Amino acid sequence: MKKYLFLISILLFIIITNSCKKSNNPGKTSWNLPYFGFNAKGNMEVAEQTSYANSYFSQIPADIKKNLVVRVTGGKVSQTTFNDDWTDENIGTWVLLQQTQGLRLIFVVNGNDTPINQKNLIQRWINAGARFDFIEMMNEYYLLKYALGDTSNPEVTESVSPQKYVDTILPNFWSQLDVFNLPYYVILAPTTTGNLQTYYNAWNDTLINAIYNKYASRKLNATLHCYIQGAGMDFNYNQISYLKSILPASSHLAITEAGIIDSTINYQQSGTFAIEHYKKIIDRLTTGDYLLDQVLYNTSQNNNTANLNPEYNGVTPKGALMLPFINNWLQ
Repeated sequence: MKKYLFLISILLFIIITNSCKKSNNPGKTSWNLPYFGFNAKGNMEVAEQTSYANSYFSQIPADIKKNLVVRVTGGKVSQTTFNDDWTDENIGTWVLLQQTQGLRLIFVVNGNDTPINQKNLIQRWINAGARFDFIEMMNEYYLLKYALGDTSNPEVTESVSPQKYVDTILPNFWSQLDVFNLPYYVILAPTTTGNLQTYYNAWNDTLINAIYNKYASRKLNATLHCYIQGAGMDFNYNQISYLKSILPASSHLAITEAGIIDSTINYQQSGTFAIEHYKKIIDRLTTGDYLLDQVLYNTSQNNNTANLNPEYNGVTPKGALMLPFINNWLQ
């Protein structure tokens, strides 16, 4: 009898040890880094995407994984995906992944939908058990296609100026979304080139002014997208430090999309360049900020940014490089 009790004790020790798997960096005791994660085309092949993601995140220790984030409703696609496009089954599948893996989620508001419909969609997610870190107020509204109201792009349905975004769009949606008592992140524009920089500066000036004055009581946070257009090309990392310096001390900056845009490189090169890019971004962020890689999953055979793709039956060469980067505490 004592022999069996001894064997049972050994088995329980092994099970508990495995379930409490720690990272391979024992010198780390707390996460003093920005949250890291992935932008996701959440409504794309949900069963396959979440199955791949479940296997992928299972390779990451729990003490790291609790700081990982999925921007589940996506970027540009968020502006063309409506309440009716999300089935209860697909929402439930993502919620199960969050609960199984202990991940964080971000919800991006579709500005082409009505505020009440977006409220109802968020409520459906919460009713299914989802927990969101914050609500992101639309996606890339500073782009010229929005300023021009170029409706040849399906994500554009009207002209959006910085003043219209601040004075009309945001309060219209907040009148419905305040009920969730979640932090809001509003859009800042990145550094660009040529005459467009003047418009981007005006966009940021308008938003920063609203954060400090019109909406001071709301304690708003901000988003920024950081893409390098071409592997090995220069990137202005000082823009991150600058925006951090002019935001209120209580505000966080979320880089909700980042990566390398270059169709001439392969998955492995994309991953290598992206990781070097992210290390430099992380140096300029602080605890409580966010950095999300583009993109968690894609089905395209010509997309070198995906970490998961059915072409590879799961993990791409880029995704394989991201794993040790994540497991080594973003080093």
